[in-house]
Formats: sequence, C-alpha cells, structure tokens
Amino acid sequence: MATEYRRKCLAKIHIAKKELGLSDEEYRDLIGATVPGKESAADLDEGQLQQLLNRLYGLGWRPRLLRNRDRPMPATVWKARKLWLQLYELGAVRNPQWTALARFAKRMTGVGDLRRLTGKHGAIVIEALKRWLEREGGTP
Repeated sequence: MATEYRRKCLAKIHIAKKELGLSDEEYRDLIGATVPGKESAADLDEGQLQQLLNRLYGLGWRPRLLRNRDRPMPATVWKARKLWLQLYELGAVRNPQWTALARFAKRMTGVGDLRRLTGKHGAIVIEALKRWLEREGGTP
C-alpha cells in the first residue's frame, strides 16, 4: 500500500514532467540517470522519489503556490503581482509565475510565502519593483 508521502511525491513528479514539457522518452531517461536501472517512478522507493524530485528542482521546476482560502493574499501582494507582470511584458522578468515573484520577495524580505507578507514586507517588495520598473523605462 502506498504511503501518503509516496502519493504526494508521485503527483509532484508527474506535474513537474508536464510543466517542464518532458517527452516520455526524456522522462524515462531522467529517471534512469537519477536511479540507474529504473525507468518508471512507480518502481522507485521513497528515497529515490525524493532524488528524482531534487533532480526536477535542479531543472528549474518549482511547485505552484496552493490556493489557501484560510489565508488570502494580502492586497500588497496583488499590487506586487501587477508590477511583476508589467516587468514581464517589458522583458525584464523571464518568469511571470507566482513562484518567481515569491522567490524575488524572499530575496528582498526573507519571507518566501506571499500569503505571509506583512504590510511592511509588502511595501519593501512593491518599492523594489517600482524602482526596477522605472529603470526599465516603464511606469508603475
């Protein structure tokens, strides 16, 4: 019987495969390169599943933020998101996803979960994005 951890790992792996755009052949090659002799994630034990997830993270995949109704996004995060997308349209930001904005916010404030940004942290992120946008020739 599969454990909850194993089911979650397998789900993440299959989502990562799809989001990274890996073909079935590329996916099986990746599994084989990570755990020699294996071609299917279903054949991996929990430690090997974690190795495969680490390899997928190394390729740039990150899980998306979960929608959490208990803790909605603060208003400052929506403003930061708007600025982030403006920077993306100007070509200054390569990744328009929420996870990229969250990594930026973590570098600025030390807080990686956008839902947990305080008003002060949100203001820091927004001001940094505004300055960046001005340097790129856009208007905040």
